[in-house]
This record gives sequence, structure tokens and C-alpha cells, in this order.
Amino acid sequence: GCSALTSITIPDGVTSIGSSAFSDCSALESVTIGNGVTTIGDYAFSGCSALESVTIGNGVTSIGSEAFYNCSILTDITFKGTMEQWAAIVKSSDWDYNTGNYTIHCTDGEIKKD
Repeated sequence: GCSALTSITIPDGVTSIGSSAFSDCSALESVTIGNGVTTIGDYAFSGCSALESVTIGNGVTSIGSEAFYNCSILTDITFKGTMEQWAAIVKSSDWDYNTGNYTIHCTDGEIKKD
């Protein structure tokens, strides 16, 4: 609920983003997640209503329930891996519930939100 936080960079040395870690950070506009992070926890960024862009390192193997819930203007996700690597990430079925019409930019192509 850090209402003044506008951007964060999570360094490669961090391995996990815990449940609700940055939830309701209403001014958060951009997030960069380092390659060392393997898990994005449940509700990690839920309610970040100003979140427009996220960069996700290629080490991520799981994205939890409602991790980006109500990030309604999220339009840009950059994944530092391939489309095949993105597909291999275990994602909760509602990880992107109520997000914007984002595009995932992988190193070898783009994926539009279903």
C-alpha cells in the first residue's frame, strides 16, 4: 500500500516476490523484475491501478493467483525470454484478472492478451 511508490526494480539477487508484497501501491507505474526471481506470489501487485508496464526476468517459473489483479491499465509486459519459455511458466488461471489489453514482448515475438 505504498501510495507514493512509482517504480521498482527487483535485483537479480532476489529469488521470490512474496504474496501481496506490493499490493495496492496505487501510484506504481512500472516494475522491473530481475532474472534471479523465480516466483511472483499471489496478489503480489494486485490493486496497482496505475501499473502500465512490467519487465519480467527469464528466471520466473511461476506466477501466483491474482498477481496482477485490477492492474486495469497494464498494457506492456516485457519478458526477457522466448515465447516458449513464457508458455512454460506455471501461471494461475487468474494471474491477470482485470488487467488491460496487454502485449507480452518476448525475445522472439509477441503474445497478445487472450
